[in-house]
Amino acid sequence: MPRIPYPSPDQISDAVRSRVGDNPPNVTRMLAGASEGIYFGFGAYSRGLMKQSALDPKLRELAILRVGYISNCAYELFQHEPFGRFVGLTDEQTAAIKAGDPASPEFDAAQSAVLRFVDDIVLNVRPSDENLAAVREHLDDQQLIDLVLVTGNYMTVCRFLETTGIELDAEAIDWDGYTSAE
Repeated sequence: MPRIPYPSPDQISDAVRSRVGDNPPNVTRMLAGASEGIYFGFGAYSRGLMKQSALDPKLRELAILRVGYISNCAYELFQHEPFGRFVGLTDEQTAAIKAGDPASPEFDAAQSAVLRFVDDIVLNVRPSDENLAAVREHLDDQQLIDLVLVTGNYMTVCRFLETTGIELDAEAIDWDGYTSAE
């Protein structure tokens, strides 16, 4: 049972209700309780990070999973572990992300730099000059900005999920359908 109740249909505007649909994931159900502008703005922002980012999808999912593990956020991990596999992460890489082992031989230099950088900004807010320089060896400025925004967004998502106590869905999102849908 969630810590904050899911909004009832009469608490949701018609515009949000039509976007949410009949059987949305629990995170969408809970987000529908936000003000309409926040609901639509946050959705557009999150979709942009997932579908229009200059960041390589594997690097994006490394970052998202690392934030999920640091945050101990079961819902986030339930949804993004399958997506990590969908974009090509191996089970061994996911285990190393969970263990907080950026030096694992499972990762190339760019992946290791991204994981160190994500740990640094999650735990310390401002990354060290060393970690910033290391990630800049592999990412251009646009990709780096996208990485910071993806990391910050999923920090927000994990805190939203954990504060509200959103329950796991019966199954993970169909990522193949999600990536091909608008």
